[in-house]
Amino acid sequence: MIIQLIVSGILLGGIYALLSVGLSLILGVSKFVNFAHGDFVMVGMYIAFACYTAFRLDPYFSWPIVIVLALVFGAAVFFFARFTIGKPDLNQILFTLGLSMVLQNTVLLFYKSDFKTIPSRFNSSIQVGEVYISEAMLITFLIAVAITAVFLCFIRFTNTGRAMRAVGDDRNAGLLMGIPVGRIDLITFCLGTVLACIAGSLLMTVYPTTPTIGSGYNLIAWVTVVLGGLGYLQGALMSAVLIGVCETVSGFYLGADMRQAVYYLLFVIVLIIRPGGLFSGMSMRKVKRA
Repeated sequence: MIIQLIVSGILLGGIYALLSVGLSLILGVSKFVNFAHGDFVMVGMYIAFACYTAFRLDPYFSWPIVIVLALVFGAAVFFFARFTIGKPDLNQILFTLGLSMVLQNTVLLFYKSDFKTIPSRFNSSIQVGEVYISEAMLITFLIAVAITAVFLCFIRFTNTGRAMRAVGDDRNAGLLMGIPVGRIDLITFCLGTVLACIAGSLLMTVYPTTPTIGSGYNLIAWVTVVLGGLGYLQGALMSAVLIGVCETVSGFYLGADMRQAVYYLLFVIVLIIRPGGLFSGMSMRKVKRA
């Protein structure tokens, strides 16, 4: 049974990783504290639901529309958010909390408060030994891992990715070296929004959505990012898998009501023992070697 729970947790952690990497990117490059990130995920879920109701498109095939709309949405939000970049964190926190309320109430106006679901064509399970793997979760996990891998390669090997990492290390030095910091902030914000919306559309294949569901995903994203080390993308990936396993194991043995309490307790313990995050030391070593 424990193997079954661990496998389910890893599958869930892959989706959480995609959800959290966008937040870690925005925080690491632009130093922007986004408390509306979970609502970006909620927007992605409703975009997938709108595509299904309008065109009968499965979330696995509606990703081009999700990406385009997410880019437009991210650019529109950045138009207002850019005035708070470089300002005290309190300005960004208040802005994103207000944005969260606006997004929730806007969606509530159009879709009401009832749960929205999309019927999945993948309802069966695959048996591997004594472990049963949901087809929907497996496909969602593989897509999430593939998108995350492509994104990390983009950050690592492209000129734009190098510029983003340079701006994240030192914005003033980036300006002196001729990097268009404002444009990098825009690209970063749009990429982070796209990743959040894609994560939302994938989550729509296995979970229902409501206008207020973003609050829960926002907490998961922040716990993942802080556990992994602020702005450290690989740390966010590893901590996402850890949280997914903690959630499934604790949910089975302690009950669904206690599953979040376990990783919040882990979160508090890590903040006390290692405030920089579980993998922050790895991040510093990589920076020093570079």
